[in-house]
Amino acid sequence: MTKLIVSGLAALIALAACTTTPEPAPLAFAADTPAPVASADPRVKFKDGERYLLDLSANLNMPREDICKELSRYDCMTDAFRIVLGGVEAPNLLVNEPIENAALTSPIAVDRVALHVCSNRVRMDREKPTEAVLFKTGAFGADGRAKSPDTKWLNATADAIYGSILMRSPGEREIQNLAAYYTQVAEGRPANSADVAADWVTLSCFAVASSLEAVFY
Repeated sequence: MTKLIVSGLAALIALAACTTTPEPAPLAFAADTPAPVASADPRVKFKDGERYLLDLSANLNMPREDICKELSRYDCMTDAFRIVLGGVEAPNLLVNEPIENAALTSPIAVDRVALHVCSNRVRMDREKPTEAVLFKTGAFGADGRAKSPDTKWLNATADAIYGSILMRSPGEREIQNLAAYYTQVAEGRPANSADVAADWVTLSCFAVASSLEAVFY
């Protein structure tokens, strides 16, 4: 009987040893994982003028029909820069397909569009501060006595510019670059000037709106 008990205990111990939790699998390191699959077509693509304007119109809360007028009369896309911004004009110019390669004037047209849009947005912000999108009050503090915009306002405005145009939050370096640019815009001009602050917002907006990220997809 004693031998049977001992044998039974030995069997139980052996069974317990066999049913213990297995050791976790080793961690997989980056070198062990397959590399990401490269894009079949990694090139960026130009949005074309109408899509570009529609994006800016929606993101900056501006009516498409008033967003950009060349010489205050001609719509930037339909009248002024249609062909060089990837459009067609069959009835009068017999251009039935978009030009295959960008024209020499295409970058100039994009810059013109971006500057028009940003100038108009800042003008609208100054005319109706309660509906401002980019140029909001508070540049010179609550009492207006500061000689230049405080860091908080500069950073918040830079964040609004990136958020509105690119629909994302800027990185720390991007905010720092725009904030540092204020000193260049203000150089040699009157201190504590709303015009200087407005020009900085306009030019910062222009820089972001004419960037590769904004113009291409």
